[in-house]
Amino acid sequence: MNPQNKKDLIAAYKQRAQIGGIYAVTNTQTGKSLVLASADILGIRKRYEFAEATGGCFHPKLQQDVNQFGSSAFSFTVLEELEKKSTQTDREFANDLEVLLSMWLEKYDRKKTY
Repeated sequence: MNPQNKKDLIAAYKQRAQIGGIYAVTNTQTGKSLVLASADILGIRKRYEFAEATGGCFHPKLQQDVNQFGSSAFSFTVLEELEKKSTQTDREFANDLEVLLSMWLEKYDRKKTY
């Protein structure tokens, strides 16, 4: 790879739209959900898919249920996406995601969350 091509690829990566969001990993056997936020919703989905494909555990809070039901007993759902504005700092974007997460957590029954 020539140096100019590498610079172009890096520049394109930095200019891509950053999509964060709120997602739920739900145990289809018990109905319990783990609801979290991520600044990179595509990356977190890929991480989940990798854990499922390899029989691993996606998140430590789910380990006991993964041991009992297996990794295939879970589903991944994007609840809401949020695009980072070009004027936002990483911290401002994270704050927006935290607020959005708290709004989504209010919708979930505490007995049905991890």
